[in-house]
Amino acid sequence: MKINEIEINNFYSIKNVKLKFDRYDGIVLLEGANKDTGGSNGSGKSALIEAVVWGLFGKTIRKSTEEALINNKSKKACSVKITVNDDVVIERGKKPVFLRLYKGDKEITKDNALNTQAAIDEVLQTNYKVFLASTVFGQQNNIEFINATPEDKRTIIKNFLNLDELFSLRESVKKLKSEYSQIVKRQDAIIGEHEKSIKSFDKKLSSLESLRKGVEGKYSEAALSLSLEDVIKLETENQNIDWEIAGCNKEIEALDDRIESLYHRMENPTQVDLCHACGHPLDEPFHPARARQEIKECQDARKGFEGSITQKIKKIKEVPITSSEYHQVIEYNALKKESETFEDIKKETLEKIQEAHDIKQEHNSKYEIMRFWEKAFSESGIVKYIIRNVLDYFNSKVNFYLSHLSQGKFFIEFDESLKETITHNKQDIHYISLSGGEKRKISLSVMLGLQELLKISHNQKTNLMFFDEVAENLDQEGLEGLYILLSELKKDKTLFVITHNNYLKSLMDNSKCLTMIKANGVSKLKGK
Repeated sequence: MKINEIEINNFYSIKNVKLKFDRYDGIVLLEGANKDTGGSNGSGKSALIEAVVWGLFGKTIRKSTEEALINNKSKKACSVKITVNDDVVIERGKKPVFLRLYKGDKEITKDNALNTQAAIDEVLQTNYKVFLASTVFGQQNNIEFINATPEDKRTIIKNFLNLDELFSLRESVKKLKSEYSQIVKRQDAIIGEHEKSIKSFDKKLSSLESLRKGVEGKYSEAALSLSLEDVIKLETENQNIDWEIAGCNKEIEALDDRIESLYHRMENPTQVDLCHACGHPLDEPFHPARARQEIKECQDARKGFEGSITQKIKKIKEVPITSSEYHQVIEYNALKKESETFEDIKKETLEKIQEAHDIKQEHNSKYEIMRFWEKAFSESGIVKYIIRNVLDYFNSKVNFYLSHLSQGKFFIEFDESLKETITHNKQDIHYISLSGGEKRKISLSVMLGLQELLKISHNQKTNLMFFDEVAENLDQEGLEGLYILLSELKKDKTLFVITHNNYLKSLMDNSKCLTMIKANGVSKLKGK
């Protein structure tokens, strides 16, 4: 990211300042002159750095309130305008509140400040945290690494390595793992229901088989092919014929009785005939010839009935099954018809079970994969591996800077638990026993080492770096080392240095100088 220009209005003590960073390279000494109090403190030097940070991200290093941002004199129209990457302009203000983003001649401001800031971060390819860690070094932005707990040290390393994305992936993995687990459970439920259906089908098929053995063994195919209607019709027809035959047989019995009676009368001619209705004697005399004629008529009639019976017997049809037995056939035929679909349904159900098993197996595999990656993205997985493998690089960078600041007298090494071992002239010493200046050397070296981690994890490079009072407590050796260090860093970026240390200023005597002058509560920038 390249910061080209900044225009500041009514921000903290700064009334109106326009600074083109493109005009400067190497080391720029930023001095102050506070005419209200005398000296240089409170002149607005740090406010320039704060303006850069606030203009880009809407936050200050000091976490100032919104009211504190606005110049006490004007009390309104606070604004910062920054040009970056040659064609991107960010405008941010208070009283009135606004945030605008331009690229080239086109405004690309979003529907709200939050979305606009996200768009700014995307354009800048950085964010507030990363920018501070890589660009601003000073008391307000000091990361106390040495005195941090092992857990806090790991957190700091993770932040500088941008490992938050790994934890974001871990959450995504956990979500996927849960989804796959739910799918597996659903497939188990589906398989269970289908297996119940299979058991039901098998039970019905077993009942069919039992019926089949009873029905097909007892009844002919002709019987099983009949409908109930057909059976009832046959039974009715046969019953009618039986009734007709019974009638003929009754007539024959009556004729036989009459013939027998007539033969008896002929054998007893003197017998008085009685009325068959009232039982009184008949006056009519017995005529044998007439009796013989009647016997013949009765015998002829009897033959007629016998012939009719023969004909009716021929009309009787065989009924292979009774209507009372037919309920077994109905049940059998129903089951048989169902069984034709049972087999198809069973086949389909078995296919569904196999499909569910395939889905279950697939998502079980995915679940196990997600379980693996969940563990991999945990503190004990890739994070630990990355930190372990980055330590050599981190240690080498820290000691590179520390060698400049201490002329090789100090050496520090962090182990896998991020516990430091400090040596001074090859003798182990404790950090707590060091002087303020020595602690400063180590702290600054660690900060710059962490900044190197940002380069490899975020590909974060800016054209500027700000050093705010980093020389505090440094001895002459440390100041000379710091200047050598600054001389190395200035090769690929512009360094703005704020310091009250006269010796460091003397070392930067040939550097360009900007002066923030404060008078009557208002700061203005002058420079050569």
